[in-house]
Amino acid sequence: MISLFRRKKAVPPPAPPEREEVPRSFAEATAFEDLPWPLAAVDQRRRVVAVSKAMRVFFPAPEPQNLLELPFPGLVEFHERVFREGRARVEFEWQGRWWRLEGERIREDRAVIRLIEITREVRLSEKNRLLSATLAHEFRTPLTAIRGYAEALEEYLPEQEFPRKALSAILSHTERLSRLVRDLLLLSSLETGLEPRLEPLKTGEVADSVASLLAPLLEKKRLRLEVEGPRDVVFRADPDYLIQALVKVLENAVRFSPEGGSIRLEIEREGTEVVFRVRDEGPGISEDLRERIFEPFFREGPGRGLGLGLALARRIAEAHGGTLSAEASPRGAVMVFRFPANVPGDSQKVHNPGGR
Repeated sequence: MISLFRRKKAVPPPAPPEREEVPRSFAEATAFEDLPWPLAAVDQRRRVVAVSKAMRVFFPAPEPQNLLELPFPGLVEFHERVFREGRARVEFEWQGRWWRLEGERIREDRAVIRLIEITREVRLSEKNRLLSATLAHEFRTPLTAIRGYAEALEEYLPEQEFPRKALSAILSHTERLSRLVRDLLLLSSLETGLEPRLEPLKTGEVADSVASLLAPLLEKKRLRLEVEGPRDVVFRADPDYLIQALVKVLENAVRFSPEGGSIRLEIEREGTEVVFRVRDEGPGISEDLRERIFEPFFREGPGRGLGLGLALARRIAEAHGGTLSAEASPRGAVMVFRFPANVPGDSQKVHNPGGR
């Protein structure tokens, strides 16, 4: 008997689908979720890619989408600095406690931020600041008296005899102590909100003043100061404090530069900022110290001074609404000042800092 039905051709079972690659954002989210620290990963558009449970509690919504949802100040500038400079930090008071937000770019379109409570650290720092300011005030008067008497006695003693040399040594050390006292008082003033007296300045005139003040130190080590960049960029700053900050950083460069080498002061206009970049040929700064060197009283190895120079320079930059940071460099150290341009109108007279 012939079948009236045609047998269907056997169809092989469908091949299993290829394994779908897990999206990077999902992998990051999974990795971050159970970390015990307040951490988040963000992209260049400030989108939150991943967040730990410890960080999630600081966002108002249970599923944060954007970094700016955090109730903290300065987030826009902080985010820009992280992706522009590779790392950044900002400290602020929130709900009666102090916090530090640190960020580091880990690749072209991704950065990791970490939140740390620093209330205890800030309170200890405040106590140290008050103690330093009190001691500085107490030391200033006797140091002035010692110096005055030593200078008066020096005039009556023969130059070649021992008492004259001893007095010269006393004067030298007294002057050094007086400088340290002045630095402590300035640091105290800057940390209590000292307002700089802003005036229109030209970059070339600032560079000339700095070079003139630094000449004796450069000559002593046979160093060259090479100044590069435009001389006619006008911006607003306090000439005394600005030049003091630049000199502090350049003195540090002189200290670590080999004899007979060179130091470069590069001046640029980058968007809305005026940039002063100091490059030296010294041993450089390790990555783990690029922030610590700006802490008051921090010194890398034995040396003279209290470790106040770079701390003062950064505080002066911040008082102007600017920044001072250490850039990564394959050779030597690179310190970068950034100041708001705030270009004055034509009616404003440009101040010559060297004319004081």
